[in-house]
Amino acid sequence: MLTSTKTGTFRFVLVAVLMLLLQACQAGEETTPAGANAGDETSTTASGTQTRSDEGGTDGRGGTLVVAMTAGNVPLPDIVPTEGSEGRRFVTYQLYDGLVRWDLSRDDATSVPRPGLAESWDISEDMMTWTFHLREGVKFHDGTDWNADAAVFGLDRILNQESEWYSASLGGAIATYTKKIDSYEKIDDYTLAIHMKEPYALLHWDLTWVRFASPDAVKTYGNDGYIQHPVGTGPFRFVSMEQGVNMILEPNTEYWGEVPKLDQLILRPMPEASSRLAALQTGEVNWAEVPPPESMEMLRQEGFQVLLNNYPHMWPIILNLQVEPWDNKLVRQAANYAIDRDGMANDLLGGAANPAVQFMYEGHDWYSEDGTTYSYDPEKAKELLAEAGYPDGFETVFVVPSSGSGNMWPLPMIEFLQQNLAEVGIDVEVEVMEWGALIQTYRPGFPPGENVGGVMVSTGSYAPMHAFDRNFASTSVPPAGNNKGLYDNQRVDELLREVQVASEEEFIPLMKELNSIVTDDAPWLFVVHDLNLRVVASNVKGVVMAQNWFIDLDTVWVE
Repeated sequence: MLTSTKTGTFRFVLVAVLMLLLQACQAGEETTPAGANAGDETSTTASGTQTRSDEGGTDGRGGTLVVAMTAGNVPLPDIVPTEGSEGRRFVTYQLYDGLVRWDLSRDDATSVPRPGLAESWDISEDMMTWTFHLREGVKFHDGTDWNADAAVFGLDRILNQESEWYSASLGGAIATYTKKIDSYEKIDDYTLAIHMKEPYALLHWDLTWVRFASPDAVKTYGNDGYIQHPVGTGPFRFVSMEQGVNMILEPNTEYWGEVPKLDQLILRPMPEASSRLAALQTGEVNWAEVPPPESMEMLRQEGFQVLLNNYPHMWPIILNLQVEPWDNKLVRQAANYAIDRDGMANDLLGGAANPAVQFMYEGHDWYSEDGTTYSYDPEKAKELLAEAGYPDGFETVFVVPSSGSGNMWPLPMIEFLQQNLAEVGIDVEVEVMEWGALIQTYRPGFPPGENVGGVMVSTGSYAPMHAFDRNFASTSVPPAGNNKGLYDNQRVDELLREVQVASEEEFIPLMKELNSIVTDDAPWLFVVHDLNLRVVASNVKGVVMAQNWFIDLDTVWVE
């Protein structure tokens, strides 16, 4: 039974199954920190899948790309947009640049940072100061200069609470990636120094998430009005936006990098998978994020290009370790053994995901070959529940989004998971929330006084600190990070301190140990690693499915 409450949350009980590290700093002679090359590019392309659109040569140009996003609305286009990571993928990464950006040119290797608005950087011997040599001649879309003053203004906007232009919402949303920064200063017009709170060799990874807006535009329109007039240095410029309908972008013909090949980019919010499928088939759009999984073969037969690839992204249930019985490790392990991941990945999702037997996916540098893996073993799950004192199981509540950024097909997936858990005695009541409301409700953590056992928030693990510090450090409880369940393991904290100054030889073993401990402790239900499904029309060319959440639209054109 489905009922609506005044908060817009739907509560119901579902009963049936519906179905690595631095390659980028090679751009100059800058000093690299200890461990800078640990986690080099690793070929882990999804076997037997199409990871590029039909290129049709490399000199094509033009056309209008119309993207059906999973977002519930048009993302508001500040440097940290609304609509979660979907907003970052299609809006932030197109309108704005950072000092560092991702290398999205390869589909056969994990993505690594490369120079962006900084041409190169140096790291002091004690790893306390990073000096960035800024790219000269770059203009914001309003014609104003990118320089060290603009960089300081941008950092003030997210870090300096004394600044007139400080935004608490932006600063909080990006705090995971800036919490190691102590101070920063302009050295000269094109040199910026960032000073750390402690020795830190991984700042370049974190800065892939920090983007810069035009100081003149922010001062003209204010932090609130700016979202109607966004101005960055990125490959696309803002044209117009109508909430609930679309955002229109055009190429930045003065872009310092590769000028986009498209004539126009239109972003449309379509939170329902069936709507994205229909729009694709009727030609209303020529690019659709995650259409229904059962449609993939049909779409191939109709001539569409079905694109899949590995990337560090998981569909989990983040558990609330502050409520019983999820505070019991045996219970968490039992629930993980109860999940038929192969059935979900291959039968329900049609091969659009891989089983998440560990936090990191098999084939990744940080996967632990000797660590705990969660096979489908209902009998073992029952034994662990009995050992934990729950021979008859228990009741719990999970909150899931109805759709949204990176969440695949959450309703049939939670039904499948719910049935798995019911078979070992765990009775799950499901609350369904609109994605934007869920983000606002659970970004600060689990609301106090509510007996919610877990929340489904898809999670990426693109960089060392993004993967482990953000999610599992005891210092990363909201709003400082994504440790919503208040997981606390002293050894994990120790390893994270070691990782941030590790040598090349030390780095990967440390990351493997982190993955092994987190997997064994099971602060989450590790369900599936999705394969970044998107479908494009046959005349969409130049798409490269990088092993990253982000995608480079500069190379794309439409015949």
